[in-house]
Amino acid sequence: MRKFTLFMAALLAGAAVYAEDAVVLPAATLRVDADASVGFVREGWDADGGKIDAPDAVIIGASFGVSYGFTGWFTAAIDWSPGVTDTDLVGIDIGSDGDGAAEIYEGLSDFSVKAQFQIAGDGALLPGERFRMRFTPGIVIPFPGIDDKDALGNHTWGVGGDVSLDALVTDTFFVNVFSEVYWFPLDNKSKTNNEWEFTLEAGPHYHLAFGGTRIAFALPVNWKVSPENDKGILIDGVSSHLLTVRPSLTLKLTRPFAVDIGIEYTLPLYGKNNYAAHTVTVKAPVYFNFAKNKGGE
Repeated sequence: MRKFTLFMAALLAGAAVYAEDAVVLPAATLRVDADASVGFVREGWDADGGKIDAPDAVIIGASFGVSYGFTGWFTAAIDWSPGVTDTDLVGIDIGSDGDGAAEIYEGLSDFSVKAQFQIAGDGALLPGERFRMRFTPGIVIPFPGIDDKDALGNHTWGVGGDVSLDALVTDTFFVNVFSEVYWFPLDNKSKTNNEWEFTLEAGPHYHLAFGGTRIAFALPVNWKVSPENDKGILIDGVSSHLLTVRPSLTLKLTRPFAVDIGIEYTLPLYGKNNYAAHTVTVKAPVYFNFAKNKGGE
């Protein structure tokens, strides 16, 4: 059955994966994340990677998060990614069960509570600057009041985590590996009880500093794989692949407070059993360092 559910989740989560590198926050630092994205869909790829037409859609997503660094190697985080749509798909049959987009997009996504541990990197158990590793166990808390098999998210309790590794090959080139696995032990209707995702990303990044301001530019190539199960986007039982390039530009300010204002464009290059979504994402994480405030600065 052809569904947009997994695609919507991937669209919303994609920005979070790219923004993450394998480090936790500094001690006594609070970060508030607020991202927004809009994606445009007209075509996709079948299970063999051949281009196919898809119903036109405009998909709007948002994600919010709060993280706090208790120490230099431990950060606690809460994430929530509500999703809404602005699309002409309502009333059009895009699945074998006769569901229209209005039903498929019912509901909001679930909350995630995470604990981030720095395993390798600056100040970690395995010290180093060129290679960094972060382990993040987490719990999925279902959004209250929603019991719909076609809603975004599983809407049942889940447990799992992810591992993120960074290798800084040179000062201007990085490689990132991200792998996530979650298990949903309770009955969740048509959803699978296991989910995983693997992402490999590599590309150049540059920084230009002047005064208390810094401009960052990155041009990574991203390959994402999702599992074979009954949540296939176009063809059930077939894994989903997506290759994209994601140019981004970020303005990093330190006064009057620390904030990174960034814009990213996702250009789909190739895929299997997936939609080709041209996506623009705006990010604006804000940082508050309480250690400095305590010191009187």
